[in-house]
Amino acid sequence: MNHSASAQFRRLPLNLALAAGIALLGANKYRSSREKTMQKLIKKPLKAAALLGALSVVGTAHAVAVHDQGIWTRSLQARDLDGNLANGPEAFYDTTLNITWLANVNQNVFMDWNAAKTWAANLNVNGVTGWRLPTIIDTGAPGCQYSEAGGTDCGHNVQTKSGLPTKYQAGQTVYSEMAHLFFVTLGNNAFYAPGTGGAFQSDWGLTNTGDFKNLEVNYYWSGTEYAPDSSLAWYFSTFWGNQNYDHKFLKVNALAVHPGDVTAVPEPQTWALTLLGLTGVLLARRRRAV
Repeated sequence: MNHSASAQFRRLPLNLALAAGIALLGANKYRSSREKTMQKLIKKPLKAAALLGALSVVGTAHAVAVHDQGIWTRSLQARDLDGNLANGPEAFYDTTLNITWLANVNQNVFMDWNAAKTWAANLNVNGVTGWRLPTIIDTGAPGCQYSEAGGTDCGHNVQTKSGLPTKYQAGQTVYSEMAHLFFVTLGNNAFYAPGTGGAFQSDWGLTNTGDFKNLEVNYYWSGTEYAPDSSLAWYFSTFWGNQNYDHKFLKVNALAVHPGDVTAVPEPQTWALTLLGLTGVLLARRRRAV
């Protein structure tokens, strides 16, 4: 299905979206054939855009901030970049990965891979520049080492980072920033249970968004090109909880990150007031000395 058709499917009324989800998932007695169908879709994930579009309406309706799920309440520190605390933070510093996430995910809508990279690179959040798309490390042989059990660079329950997943460690290797955000920080689950090679999880999908704005069920581009074929790039799906690759021309979502911690860049008038204040302090001290 082409992108325009999938976009139309994404606008289905809620009752039709529910019907589409039920029709595919079926009752438990059809679980075997259902999982075979889903496995085929997962291995060609963006070819299943119509299914994702229908079920994303349902998924986003239930995705909320769950405070006792994941480590986000401890590991994500709010960053106010516009000097207005009333409108909430513009970013979150991730103490485990030592990167900063843009708080409002949906500032860019749907973009192909090149457009998403350009958007992130040109992003200016109240003077803070230097943003990029999340990275993925292609481990093992170049390309997708698909697994449902996990522990590889492709499929479900992929590698997140070396060492303790919940703590920053000097010299750590971050295999997938988006996977770590989804699985560890927010505590969400993939469609298949880790270590089982195909056992279905009832609580799969995007159930916790933390305090991110507009984090939704969708595909999110990474900034990493697919090594075996330069016309492809890696992405992460918050619907299946899986990581895979597809054509760069497809239009999906993106989330920007910034290396390290960020602070607001003072505006020129702020610098002027600061210098004026310091000058006043110095003059006052000189008068006292005289």
